[in-house]
Amino acid sequence: MNRRAFVLVNRAANAVVRRIRPRRFRGADLLLLTTIGRTSGKARTTPLAYLADGERWTVVASNGGADWEPGWWLNLRAGSPATVEIDGASAAVVGAEVTGPEREHLWRRLNDEVTDYTAYQAKVSRRLAVVALTAT
Repeated sequence: MNRRAFVLVNRAANAVVRRIRPRRFRGADLLLLTTIGRTSGKARTTPLAYLADGERWTVVASNGGADWEPGWWLNLRAGSPATVEIDGASAAVVGAEVTGPEREHLWRRLNDEVTDYTAYQAKVSRRLAVVALTAT
């Protein structure tokens, strides 16, 4: 599937998820991350599986196995304002990539407790970012 079609399908699927607001998907807890587009200036909301990690939420920039960075991650890296919504409660957040031994530890936990991100990693040439979302 080409990139444009992938983005359109994702946006449609995300709209359905936002409307029905499931708490879990394929056994994983879901949060809604809203960022402001770095070029469009439009608010975009993306459902993401997450790992609760103390005072932060850890997510993976897998983009459904597509071989390009997801827009929400590019927006966060550009300094976009962002919010997380879980069970109707919202918090402003900042996102930062987790690296080094901490990334490896979280990567194992994400694969054990959330979903099989190793399968996503095998489909792409880029290294999937592990991203910590921390309330501001």
